[in-house]
This record gives sequence, C-alpha cells and structure tokens, in this order.
Amino acid sequence: MFMWLAARQRPDFRTINRFRSERMKDVLETVFTAVLQFLKEENFIKLEHYFLDGTKIEANANRYT
Repeated sequence: MFMWLAARQRPDFRTINRFRSERMKDVLETVFTAVLQFLKEENFIKLEHYFLDGTKIEANANRYT
C-alpha cells in the first residue's frame, strides 16, 4: 500500500532523515510528549527513574566472508 501511495518511489535514507529532522521535529516532540503524558496519567509508567543506555556493540556481520 505504501509503495502504491509513493508511486513506487524509494526515498534515500538521507531524504527520510532530512524530512524527519527539518519538517517533523516540532510534531514529533509534541506527539512524544503527549504519549508520555498519557502513559503517566494511565499509570503505565512512572517518571521517577529513567535510564539512558548508550551501549555500542561491534557488529560481526560479514567478518569472515
């Protein structure tokens, strides 16, 4: 369905990232904030503790091929 809507165009990952960062930045922040507020109000999450994982793992893809 998505390919039909896009007339079989396949945008480059840079195009998607540029669209997301330039045109959707304010919208994404608003939606993210609204989802967090909803989850907190429904007691699905607590905002007392939060953690950020910045782990970087080396990939083994095609190491021996």
